Amino acid sequence: MGKVVQISILAKIVGNVNADEVIGNRATLKKMYSSDGEVLPFVSARAIKFAIREALRQRSYDIDPYQKKGDQLLDSGNPVKYIDNDLFGYMHAPKKEEGQKKGVIALRRQAPIAISYLKSLRNTPIKSEFAARFPRTDGDGENPVPFEIEVAEFIGRLNCLIYEYVGLKSSDEKKEWELKREERNKRIKDFLEILLTPTYVLPRRTNSLNIPEYYVSLVTLSERGPLPIYQYLDYVNDKTIMLSIDMLNLMMSRPEIRNNIKEAYLIDYHNALDKPVNGFSSPSLSDAIGRIISFLQ
Repeated sequence: MGKVVQISILAKIVGNVNADEVIGNRATLKKMYSSDGEVLPFVSARAIKFAIREALRQRSYDIDPYQKKGDQLLDSGNPVKYIDNDLFGYMHAPKKEEGQKKGVIALRRQAPIAISYLKSLRNTPIKSEFAARFPRTDGDGENPVPFEIEVAEFIGRLNCLIYEYVGLKSSDEKKEWELKREERNKRIKDFLEILLTPTYVLPRRTNSLNIPEYYVSLVTLSERGPLPIYQYLDYVNDKTIMLSIDMLNLMMSRPEIRNNIKEAYLIDYHNALDKPVNGFSSPSLSDAIGRIISFLQ
C-alpha cells in the first residue's frame, strides 16, 4: 500500500449554499434524511471542487475549459497543462460516431485527491427567508415578485483523501507523463493552502457570500493506505463548540488505526481544543502543510 494523507474538517455553513432545485418560487436547500428522520443539509463534493478550481484559477493555474464534441462536453484529459485534471482526475470518453466501426477507447485518470460532501452532523432546522424581486423601472402598477429561499445554519464534516501520485501518471492512464518535483510540490502546497485555510468561496450562493468557518482539522499520515478515521472527528456543544476528545481517544484506542498512523495533527482555528490530546501534535497551518509535502515526496 502507498502513502496517503487523510484530512477531516469541522466547519460551519450559514445560509443557502449550493442550492438545490427550485420548486415554484422556493429555492430549496440540498439535504439528506437519516434513518431516524433527521434533516441533514449538505454541500456537494462537486460544488466544493468547483470552488477550489476557481481558487486555483486565481493563483494563475490553467483550469480545464472542457471540449465540446457534438452534444458532449468532455474533459480535456491533459493533467500536465490543467491542474484540475491532475488533482481531481478526468474521463474523456467520446461517443461512437455514426459510421464508425469501433468506439473510441476512453481515457481516464483516477483522482489522487478525493473530496466528500460537507454534510451536517446534527439534525438541522430549515427556515424560509421571504423576499421579493422589485421591477427596476419607474412604471406604476408593477408588483414585486415574491420568492422564498430555504436557509440553515449547521456544523458539518468535510473529508479529503490524498494519494501520493499528484503530478504522476496513475495506474489507469495509458500515456506516460511526470511533472518535476518542484511543480508537484507547488501543486500540493497550493491545494492544501486553499483547502485548509480556507480561501475558497462556495458557489451558487443564493443570498450571501459564504466561506466556510472552520473549527478544527484532523490530519493523519499513513504509509499503509486509508484508515477509518473520519467518523471520529466530532464536536460537543456546551455553550461553545468544542472538539470531542472522547471520540479522538476512542480512535487512538484501536490498534489497527494507532499502529498504522505515522503522524497525526489537530489544527485548531477556533479555540475548539481546550487541552492536548494524546497521540496528536498541534502544528501551525504552514508547518502542517510543510510536513504533508515532505511526507508525500
